[in-house]
Amino acid sequence: MVTAVAINSHGGITVSESVVIDGHEDNLPRVVTHAHSDHTKYLSRSSRNSPMIIGTPITLEWLKILGFKLSDSVLQPINYGEVLRLPSGTLRLEKALHIPGTAQVVFDSDEGWRAVYTSDFKKPGSHTPVISSDVLIIDAVYGNPEFRRDFDDYIEIVLVDLVKELLASGSVYIHGYHGKNQEVMMLLRSEGIDAPFILDHKQYALTRAMEHHGLRVRDYHHVGTEEADEIMRDGWFVYFTHFFRRVECDGFGTHVKLSGWEFKKPMRQLGRRWWLVAFSDHSDFQGLVDYVRLSRPKEVIVNCKRSTDGYLFAKYVEKKLGVKTYLLP
Repeated sequence: MVTAVAINSHGGITVSESVVIDGHEDNLPRVVTHAHSDHTKYLSRSSRNSPMIIGTPITLEWLKILGFKLSDSVLQPINYGEVLRLPSGTLRLEKALHIPGTAQVVFDSDEGWRAVYTSDFKKPGSHTPVISSDVLIIDAVYGNPEFRRDFDDYIEIVLVDLVKELLASGSVYIHGYHGKNQEVMMLLRSEGIDAPFILDHKQYALTRAMEHHGLRVRDYHHVGTEEADEIMRDGWFVYFTHFFRRVECDGFGTHVKLSGWEFKKPMRQLGRRWWLVAFSDHSDFQGLVDYVRLSRPKEVIVNCKRSTDGYLFAKYVEKKLGVKTYLLP
């Protein structure tokens, strides 16, 4: 069955010569599992040379906001659980807890075998459905056994408590990647934080599109508008911006950076006004192993183009779980 799966030089996954996932191949339908840049390589080429670009409605709308020029004529939005017929099998998307709109890809071949690509995910079983498979394709983003976060089960509580504490002294500036910020917005609202949100232009556009598809945030404002200016003068708000963008804050503001590349402590103080919280939208090493164990595949393919120490992960899966594992490309 592994012979039915190929991974090209930029990480695109071809299944049964019927579809390519998170990469480009001329004349094949393409699935985009979510809007992060390592999953959208050569998307402009796909918009010209692919008969169809498949994704969840949120993902396809976000791609346009992020600057991809995509013709509506090639876009094929499908919801979780919806089945799409392809030449040698059927394809459907299933939810993955990562950023809004993220999807796992399930390909059921006409020959009776199933390939599953997890895309990026976290909390398998409890929040990300684990799908049984014959061939499981996985990105071992944290493929080294040392990449374990023992606090993953309660990191949301750590972040919420920190933001509540910091808001008691003034405004809070949160720096995260596209999608992760939106996940945190929904988390803070669900935990009763009602401070108004101030968003830079791209964060605002992404959030507005997300709300069009039913994921609610409430009370968010575009920076530079009269409403936002008035809120910022009052000095009590949460400001969301990109991880690498530095924003000057008022005299009472504090900054929180969100990073998954922290494994020793759930949070640490970087300076007088700067904190880092180990809030990741990827499973750590143990989460990756748990998905493989629960999926019970006959074969595992580790996508080396989007993995760290993929060979260590493959070695562990073969030794500890007894599943034949391949490294591609």
